[in-house]
Amino acid sequence: MVIQIGRIKLFIISVILLFMFFFSPNIRMMIIGEKANGTVFKLSAFTAGEHNSRVNFVALDRKEYKFEVNSNVKGTAKVIYDPKNPEDAYLFNFMNFVLEKIIFSLLAAIPTTIFVFFFLKKNQYLFIDLKRFKLNKGLKRWTETDEVAFTHLLKTPLSYSVQPFEYAYLHYHDSKFTHILINITLQKLYIDNQIEITNKLVQVNKTDDKQKPRPFVSLGTNYTTNNSFSRIEKELLSIFEQSESLRLHEIRLKLQQKFGPEFKKFHTEIVKPFIDQSNLFTQGKPNEFGKKIHSEIIARISFIEKHLDDLIQEHLIDLSKLLNTMNECWLFIPIETFDKIRSEMILRKEEIPVEILHKINSGYTRISIN
Repeated sequence: MVIQIGRIKLFIISVILLFMFFFSPNIRMMIIGEKANGTVFKLSAFTAGEHNSRVNFVALDRKEYKFEVNSNVKGTAKVIYDPKNPEDAYLFNFMNFVLEKIIFSLLAAIPTTIFVFFFLKKNQYLFIDLKRFKLNKGLKRWTETDEVAFTHLLKTPLSYSVQPFEYAYLHYHDSKFTHILINITLQKLYIDNQIEITNKLVQVNKTDDKQKPRPFVSLGTNYTTNNSFSRIEKELLSIFEQSESLRLHEIRLKLQQKFGPEFKKFHTEIVKPFIDQSNLFTQGKPNEFGKKIHSEIIARISFIEKHLDDLIQEHLIDLSKLLNTMNECWLFIPIETFDKIRSEMILRKEEIPVEILHKINSGYTRISIN
């Protein structure tokens, strides 16, 4: 039997083991210990060594025992001790019996945390072979549980046909991220061929005699005024209706001229009215239904990231189907993960539906006005 442990679980287990290690004497003492009244004497600066106080108490055997501690307690105090070995004793208060151990545990947890997060990289797992008692690490292995989870994701459609710009607002729901919403909407329009990108040779600066290829954005072959667009999409498409083609920085300048340097008016005049009418939001924030949709997308993206190697090697066709059910919200998959998926799909393009491959390739060409 092989157990797989991710770095978050390994971190949690490590911290629990640390606390158990430091608190095991205390737990044992709570089970077997006897309590007695002790007297705390402050040690003088001349007689004090590592500790500043001495505690005297009388055990059940009617003998007096002493031990030293660091404590601010004066006079009478509770003592807990091992009746079979009364020299093993503690001051029974929060400061000496509990807090010291918490501090030691937390101090030990710092290097443990550093070790765990350096030892296991993101998406790596520690494998413990209980039969041979071997340890090794690597990417998560495919299990029957993973197979069941993947089949469920494949067969369960999203509860709502969420658009990428809606998901962007579900994910961030803040005007500070309006530029991300604009970028993702332009990306979706590009995937749908409502806009297209053409590289043209231009003189980048006056001192440079050589022309260099630069991307120009214009309306695409699928664009018609009869298409059903959201208000957000319409506003962005209107920029290109008066221009044959625009550089990315020109798109940004046009939007800034109309909506301000940080696109604040785009948020208040275009995005917010759209969001206020959406079933996913209440008073500009995700409602329970919106949170459900967000968690459904997150579950799919997280599964893809955790099982990337197995998915692209053994389940690529089903992976392409899963991506197709996400309504282009796969644009939120981290770029490194996305690159690996795209590269494998290109290598095996005969197996992948043309429409999906086109979308993935279009998604690879990232549009950013930043």
